[in-house]
Amino acid sequence: MKKTIFCTALLLLLITAFSCKKKEEDTTKPTLSGLVLNSDHTTFMGMGVTVHVTPDVTNLVSSDKKTFPETIGIYFVLNGTSDRDTTTTNVDVSNPTYEITLDKPGNYVLYCYAFGGDKFYNASATLNFTVVDPVSALTGLPDLPVVQIAGNSFLTVELEGKTWMANNLYGTNSGTYFQNSEILASVFGQYYTWTEAQTACPAGWHLPSAEDFDKCLGDVAGDAMVDAKFVEKVMWPYWPQVPITNKKQFCAIPVGYRDFTLEKTPEDGYQSYACFWTSDDNEEDLGEFRYIYQKENAIQAGHGDKHTLALSVRCVRD
Repeated sequence: MKKTIFCTALLLLLITAFSCKKKEEDTTKPTLSGLVLNSDHTTFMGMGVTVHVTPDVTNLVSSDKKTFPETIGIYFVLNGTSDRDTTTTNVDVSNPTYEITLDKPGNYVLYCYAFGGDKFYNASATLNFTVVDPVSALTGLPDLPVVQIAGNSFLTVELEGKTWMANNLYGTNSGTYFQNSEILASVFGQYYTWTEAQTACPAGWHLPSAEDFDKCLGDVAGDAMVDAKFVEKVMWPYWPQVPITNKKQFCAIPVGYRDFTLEKTPEDGYQSYACFWTSDDNEEDLGEFRYIYQKENAIQAGHGDKHTLALSVRCVRD
């Protein structure tokens, strides 16, 4: 009897060990990596622009460094939908070009997968981009009077007897664009150094002084901030200490700033800061600006280098 029990227990142990080993083998298959996407896309594009994406599998490797699939397949998934499925039989030519033209504004995520069959985990790579209609990209702005200047449209607001632009200056020869995307010029405005800002305003308009800002805007940040959305995403993140009323109808949006001394992404402070040059400088020869920080309900003063710091510009009619 004892011998029978022992044999049964041993058999169960062997079955369990075999099952565990099989499960371990199934879950430890090697992973492919090193997939690269070559593309002519930019982060922001206008409607109707065609995107070309070419997968590069020449540097694919297997995590176990021992085995490699005999064939490689490529497929794409756009915003959760398998948009194209291309299976190849030769790793050296496994690079079909993906082409898509989008006429609908919005945010898009394109995934690309390289697969080597059931014995390998897929390699993957991702592209993110936004299709923009400049006319409708920014929503939540009030219905304000519009002026046309050299073919460009600007909202205007009357503050303390002065006519101000209620959106950031754009359409000039100087200045740079958000994410280097000209398609967003009319949406976010352009960034200007203090030196550029002194002559950026069009004829009949001028750069406001620090006194103009302080007198016309006061010191309550929420009164100058607009609760706008960019492609359906809130621009000013919610902060309980800063009620956004846009009482002044200045329509400040947090496009941040550019610091040309930094070697990283072109903008800092997106969704956190709205910064505007004044015509003033100080004794240290720094340009003076006014700024809004999303977590503080106050319009604050700052100083920055005239040549390496680039901010937004608002103009006042002469």
